Amino acid sequence: MKSLRTRAPLTLGISVLAVLGLAACGAQTDAGTDSSADTSDAPMEVQPLVAGVIPVTDIGPVYMAQQNGVFEENGFDLTLQPAGSSTEIIQAMQSGQVQIGYGGSTGVFQAVENGVDLVIIAAASATPDDPENGINDLLVTADSPLESAKDLEGKTVAVNAPGGYTQLLGDIAVAADGGDPSLVNYVQMGVPDQPAALASGAIDAFVAGEPFGTLGREQNGFRTLANPFTALSDSAVIAGVWYALRADVEEDPEYYERVAATIDEANAYAFENDEELRENIAEFTKIDPELAARIRLGSYGKLPLTIDNLQAIADWSFELGYVKNEVDLDGLVWVP
Repeated sequence: MKSLRTRAPLTLGISVLAVLGLAACGAQTDAGTDSSADTSDAPMEVQPLVAGVIPVTDIGPVYMAQQNGVFEENGFDLTLQPAGSSTEIIQAMQSGQVQIGYGGSTGVFQAVENGVDLVIIAAASATPDDPENGINDLLVTADSPLESAKDLEGKTVAVNAPGGYTQLLGDIAVAADGGDPSLVNYVQMGVPDQPAALASGAIDAFVAGEPFGTLGREQNGFRTLANPFTALSDSAVIAGVWYALRADVEEDPEYYERVAATIDEANAYAFENDEELRENIAEFTKIDPELAARIRLGSYGKLPLTIDNLQAIADWSFELGYVKNEVDLDGLVWVP
C-alpha cells in the first residue's frame, strides 16, 4: 500500500515517459533491430480522464491546461463533467463514470466520515496570501445596523449549501467574534440569487462567492461585515481539493500519480499567468471577461498538498461540529 502522508511538492516538467518507463517496457522491434534501441520518441498512449467539477473559478487552472493541451501532452483525454454538488460527483465516481472530483475540503472530510473511502490527490485552490483580500466575505447592505459577525446571532444568512464550506466560514467568523454560531439562521440559496435577496431585505447577510461578491460591492454597495479568513488561519491554507476513490488510486497508482502531477503543473502555470487564467475562467464560467478581470481569486499553485496546509480547516471543521471526529489527514492525503 502506498504511504498516505504529507506529499512534497512535485517537480514540474517531469517527462511522462520517464514516469512510466515506457521507453523500456515491451517495445515492438523490427526483425534485426536491437530491442534496446531508443524508443523515447514513441507516441504515448492517451487514456481517458473524466473529472467531476462544479462550475466555479477554482476549475480555471485545469480548464486552461486542457485548452493549452497540457493534459493531452501528459497522456490524458480530459473531460470536465459538470455537477451541482460534491455528492453528485462522488456518486458518479462510485459508479465508475468519473475518475477524479473537485470539492471543498470540508465536504471531503464529511464524505469520508460518512463512509466514502476517498483520498485527496492534489490541491485545487488555497485562500489568498493576504487574508484581507477575502473571496468569501460576509456581506451586508451599506446601511445595515450590523457591526460585527457576532451581531449575526438571530439573523438570516444565506449559504449555497447548508453544513458545507461556506457555512463553516460563516461560523468561524461568528465564533472568532465571540458569538454563538448555532444562533445564526442559515438558509440555502443559490449563489446568483443572494445579492438580490440581500438588497430586498429577505436575508441579513450572505457568505460571498465570486463573482457575486464583486458584483454586490460594485452594483449594490454592499460592505464587508467580516472576513472569515482573518480568523481561519494566520497564513494561506488549502480550501479546494481534487480527490479520488482510494480503491481506484491503489489499483492504478501510476495513473493517479500522472494525474496529480499534471494538476500541479496546471496550478503552477496559473500562478504565473494571472491574465490568461482570468480569460479562461470567463470562458469556463460564462461570465463577462471584464468582470473576470476584476474578481477576487484564491491562490493557485502557491501551496503544495501537505497536511500542514489542510490542518486549519480540519481543526475548525472538528471544533465547530462539521465532523464528529478529528480528521485523519495522515490517512487522507495521498502520497505517490
